[in-house]
Amino acid sequence: MSRKSQRLSVFQMQATALAISLFLSPVAASAQHSEGGTFSRFAGDWSGEGTVKTTAGHERIRCKVHYDVGSGGASLDQTLRCASDSYKLEVRSKVAATGSKLAGKWKEVTRDSIGNISGTITGTGIKAMIDGIGFTADLVMSIEANRQSITISPTGATDISNVAITLTRI
Repeated sequence: MSRKSQRLSVFQMQATALAISLFLSPVAASAQHSEGGTFSRFAGDWSGEGTVKTTAGHERIRCKVHYDVGSGGASLDQTLRCASDSYKLEVRSKVAATGSKLAGKWKEVTRDSIGNISGTITGTGIKAMIDGIGFTADLVMSIEANRQSITISPTGATDISNVAITLTRI
């Protein structure tokens, strides 16, 4: 595999981590509004945009997300589609909340990648870890009303140093 292909693969995996982290956004907000179950308030469609900071500069990203809530609001299935000028991805995830903990699995459909999600729900957001084969990323979120601010920090050797995204309900 060429060096350019290796970098692209790392970038694609990092983009997958980004998409997975977007999936977690309703979890943090639901910690503040738990009527009807942890995830109940966030069923439906969301969209947003932000930037991905790489060693080559900044790139704009756009995302649309659909959430289905189950188990009395304690589980959430997500379908997320994101695109930038250089890539597209689709992630399907399932996550469950137990008290202040969350855990689940994800799959990036177009690249057939899989991984895990785990973290802690707080009153103002979440702190979580996203992992898959060859990468990990820390996720920090804060919630204010119907707006979700998300920061993703990949760890290890990567071309991506930061991702910042804002989602709102459609």
